[in-house]
Amino acid sequence: MAWYRKLHWQILVGLLIGLGIAIVMRSMALVAPPTGGTPADIVAQAHQYALGVVTLDIWRQPFAFVGDLFLRLLKLIVLPLIVVSLISGIQQIGDASRLGRIGSRTIAYYLGTTLAAVIIGLLVVNIVQPGMGMGLVVEGEAALRPTPMLEVFRDIIPTNVFSALANGQMLPTIFASVFFGLALLLTGDAGKPVVAVIDSMNAAIFKMVDWVMATAPIGVGALLVATLADPSLADLSVFFVSLGSYCASVLVGLSIHGAIVLPLALWAFARRSPLEYVRALSPALLTAFSTASSSATYPVTRDCVVDGAGVSRESADFVLPLGATINMDGTALYEAVAAVFIANAIGFDLTMADQIVIVLTATLAAIGAAGVPSAGLVTMIIVLEAVGLPAGGYVLVIAVDRILDMCRTTINVWGDAVGAAVVDRWSAAE
Repeated sequence: MAWYRKLHWQILVGLLIGLGIAIVMRSMALVAPPTGGTPADIVAQAHQYALGVVTLDIWRQPFAFVGDLFLRLLKLIVLPLIVVSLISGIQQIGDASRLGRIGSRTIAYYLGTTLAAVIIGLLVVNIVQPGMGMGLVVEGEAALRPTPMLEVFRDIIPTNVFSALANGQMLPTIFASVFFGLALLLTGDAGKPVVAVIDSMNAAIFKMVDWVMATAPIGVGALLVATLADPSLADLSVFFVSLGSYCASVLVGLSIHGAIVLPLALWAFARRSPLEYVRALSPALLTAFSTASSSATYPVTRDCVVDGAGVSRESADFVLPLGATINMDGTALYEAVAAVFIANAIGFDLTMADQIVIVLTATLAAIGAAGVPSAGLVTMIIVLEAVGLPAGGYVLVIAVDRILDMCRTTINVWGDAVGAAVVDRWSAAE
């Protein structure tokens, strides 16, 4: 395939074009604010500046419209993606006896490492504080309200699942999907027709994701223009400096989790050498980095874990498919850091209670993320809306999403492989 037909290059070109358009628009419309002089000069300068602000806002409206269409397409597939991914993933667990024995250990391990990743991300981002002082105005900011923790916990259990689906309530939908998926697993043969339907829906929704992502070059370019051409964004240099510190926060967090936490877990629980294990997994890790898809990497991961690292086929065939669905350490860390960055960029003060909500929702959202490129952008909406941040704020991080997606997917696959070794040793010890 020619380079210009690959999606990540198309998105990059779209972003570069969007950046160029935004810079040209700002240079043509905006002039310096009033700097002094006679009262008549100040009035003239203020009038010219106000006219430039209005002109710039008019120019950015078509781009904001196109970007909003793209954002609506993403939100359209959020609920189907989460529901089908969760239910389909649970069916990978197998029969009830395996669910009770190995399944509980696997899920506990994955949840533990995902929580650790989110906490690491929050610690790093609170130290670096990327985005602080940018003062962006994102549409919907006036409606921002902190979400009380008790209300978040209570509303996880929906009183009407169809109401939760219709109203786009993410956490209740995740709970209902898990609840239904477990019940479907335990029905045995009677549930097989429904499982077949879920599998078909899974394939169809992945095709929808492909279609939506095909519009990404235009959508992200338009969103970038709408953001950078915002008259309230007075200093573009502040934006890019803050974006650089945001990238650094994500990469430092991923490095700590991937190079310290997971190797320690591998050595402590599986009694394996991290260096030898990562050497055996290197083909899978490189594949994950290049494809940015843990699902696409699964065949390579399984071969490396079984043939290269010597993990039993029984453990690998059970743990790895489940991990590719619910174990998204890198994605969870990334979403937590992004939420704090977006909050800082728009001047939203996150309380300790809000950050605890981010820990919980980032963990749950990562479980619902599909193992395909840029799936974290879709599920990030869950984290943003859980603490009252506007869903449109995620455009602030999309410009650097591709490289961060490659890095976080590598950590996702590395975490899956470590989990297979840990669970394999636990099972052998019985």
